Amino acid sequence: MARAGELLGDRYRLIRAIGAGGMGTVWWARDERIGRDVALKLSPPPSNGTSAPCFVREAHIAAQVSHPNVVGVLDAGEVEPRRRFLVMELLRGETLAERLRPREPLPVAEALSITIEVCRGLEAIHAQGIVHRDVKPENIFLADVPGEGRVPKLLDFGCSSRATSAHALPSPFVPTLPRSSEPNEPAHEGTPPGLGTPQYMSPEQARGEEDVDGRADLWALGAVLYEALAGRAPFEGTDVDVVIDAVLTEEPGPLPGWIPEGARRLVAKCLEKDRRRRYPDARSLRLALEEAFADFMGAHPSSTGFTRTRGSSMRPPARGVHGRIAGITIAATLVLFAVASLPSLEAARLGAALLLRATVGDAVKVAAGRAREAAQHEARPGTGR
Repeated sequence: MARAGELLGDRYRLIRAIGAGGMGTVWWARDERIGRDVALKLSPPPSNGTSAPCFVREAHIAAQVSHPNVVGVLDAGEVEPRRRFLVMELLRGETLAERLRPREPLPVAEALSITIEVCRGLEAIHAQGIVHRDVKPENIFLADVPGEGRVPKLLDFGCSSRATSAHALPSPFVPTLPRSSEPNEPAHEGTPPGLGTPQYMSPEQARGEEDVDGRADLWALGAVLYEALAGRAPFEGTDVDVVIDAVLTEEPGPLPGWIPEGARRLVAKCLEKDRRRRYPDARSLRLALEEAFADFMGAHPSSTGFTRTRGSSMRPPARGVHGRIAGITIAATLVLFAVASLPSLEAARLGAALLLRATVGDAVKVAAGRAREAAQHEARPGTGR
């Protein structure tokens, strides 16, 4: 039994447990070699015959992905025969589940922005031939990153597998530093190990199909976006069998009337029972999300859609020219200035799209040039433009 103060691998000093589950315990630990706090996931004692191989597999899968929207794996080791640990970056902030806990919808722009970033993480995961298999609000962490605001990060590869694998692994907990001192709550009481979480499980997973690919993750992300927009999951119930039956046979209720039509269509396509009718890959979904975000910002140019929550400013994280979203308060002002004189909604949408694809400085230069081109193209006689 590990104890606070214990040193693992001659390097990691355990401080306190911050989560526990069937695959072991997550500790807040200190890397004494470089003086950094980390999250250390310690496998259960060897009496659990399957834990060690599963744990090694999870570590190998997680270590293959390096992306700002995926929790970083730093190290792995063994403290005794068949008892292993996995070291990850320690995240401060809150899970999307905690953000949604009041069961109130998020602002549309906030929901879309979070989903875009998670989709970027899925692109990186799928590029390695990995299916996460357990995308849900508890596994999306809104990390407070100095200088960048809040950065959504995908957590927990405990259920992940290769795209054609029929085998899933238990998904016990979130390896993060919660705002409270309480361990994380279980995602769903009574969920059989290895199945993921019923409310966000794709129909092919619910049927136990062997050929599960990245489109299962797109279903789950669509269910997460539905919940963020509606304040409730698309399929609910206290009994696992009832929820799974709803996933297989029922359609989710309509989204609230204020949700833009583009976002409605996007969610509906993600939640198609037949995966052939969903988006073919994470990149296609991400592009559709960016278009929906641009449409919304074009129609609501004065709205940031972001609110203050638990003492932190919820805004899109600063991004570089390769797709990181610019800080919304500054960038929205600059883009609005650049497109203020445009005569059409389409030109305004162009400015909003730039918000997602450039740094603040690049957005000013590109938006100004595009705005002039659009104004010249759409100018009509007598407008004085």
